[in-house]
Amino acid sequence: MPRIFDLLPAPLLLFLLLFVGAGCYTSKEEGQALRRDLDKLNKHLHEDVVQSRKERKELQKVMEQATALLTRNSADVGAQVDRLQARIDKLTGQVEEQQKKVNDLDQQLAKLSVQVDRLSSGAPPPNQPPIPADPNALFKLAQSKLAAGEQEEARRLLRHFRSNNPTDSRVDQAQLMLGDSYFAEQQFAKAIVEYKKILEQHKKSRIYPDALYKTGMAFYQLKFCSDAKVFLDQLIKRHRRYRQAARARKVLRLIRIHRRNPAVCR
Repeated sequence: MPRIFDLLPAPLLLFLLLFVGAGCYTSKEEGQALRRDLDKLNKHLHEDVVQSRKERKELQKVMEQATALLTRNSADVGAQVDRLQARIDKLTGQVEEQQKKVNDLDQQLAKLSVQVDRLSSGAPPPNQPPIPADPNALFKLAQSKLAAGEQEEARRLLRHFRSNNPTDSRVDQAQLMLGDSYFAEQQFAKAIVEYKKILEQHKKSRIYPDALYKTGMAFYQLKFCSDAKVFLDQLIKRHRRYRQAARARKVLRLIRIHRRNPAVCR
């Protein structure tokens, strides 16, 4: 610890020296009073030194904490950057994987397009008989194939008839036969797709009630009772004399009875 006189300002030190020097001529009481004043002054100066050191330590501590915080924040930022980079790398890999899948699908679609073009042009696939050029002969052949249970061949002929004779009055019937070919194979979802084309494109057709009825029945076979009810209700309301109206009403009754039975209705 520094000596008390080292901490005193020069004017004050000179004053004290003169005062002390004059002490030889002062009374004992005055000397004691001077000693007490010096002790107080020394005490205050010591307290100031201690406080200064304390504040300096606190300031140093704050600086150390600030430095540590800055270092930690820098480390945190670095860690975040590393995590973001890893995330970007992962997403990049996913994008590349999805792009590969898209490319594969493009190749498959290209192959399907070739097949569709071949079917549309009437060119038969390998080991299949040629398609008749005459629309009447083509339609009769498709009917015979459908009746014989040759569903795939019937569909091939019907699609060719539909695409190459768009103004023929039997196009709607050919569309219905396409749906029937799937229905016969219990491919009810595909049958619905074909039947609904009649409902959307041939609303004034005489076979429109057939499409309503068969769409409803296909939904019923799939246990989608609420959907089946929509089409069968339309049939009953708009075509009461339809030949299958009684069958449609029976199915509607079954739907009402078993609508909560998961074995009948989903």
